[in-house]
Amino acid sequence: LAQMQALGYDEAFIDGTGNVVGKVGHGPNIIHFDSHLDTVEVNDAALWDVPPFSGKVVDGNLWGRGSVDMKSALCASVYAAALAKRAGVLAGKTVYVTGTVCEEYCDGESLAMFYRQYGLRPNCCIICEPSNNVITLGHKGKAQIRITARGVSAHGSAPEKGQNAVYEMA
Repeated sequence: LAQMQALGYDEAFIDGTGNVVGKVGHGPNIIHFDSHLDTVEVNDAALWDVPPFSGKVVDGNLWGRGSVDMKSALCASVYAAALAKRAGVLAGKTVYVTGTVCEEYCDGESLAMFYRQYGLRPNCCIICEPSNNVITLGHKGKAQIRITARGVSAHGSAPEKGQNAVYEMA
């Protein structure tokens, strides 16, 4: 957030979900770059050659949890949008850069909440997830489904007296 402000973003704020949001430009064509801020936990820090949360540069490489997935992409997006503004190439465009939260356990939900909260429908959204330096269109997708199944409990010695909810779901 502070870096977006320092770089002269037109707007930089934290939304109601906790996402860091930056905006440059004021045109009708909306381009969105998203990177997530969270990382998976570290359970084996003692095995790392460089401490996992140090962010140290060793032999020209940045080391640390999230440096590839995906803090480096977030930094690139933050600076690219500022440079596009400075170069004057945003005519007709609005560029959003977000650092979204909770991707590691609730992929996409905080981004959907951001779109709903601000009524946004970008013309394109670039998810800056690492992909072996190959631009990838779409992904395998996901589904979050809540299922309620009802049954009748019975003792294991007489299952015929009940109704197994697992069988009902199948």
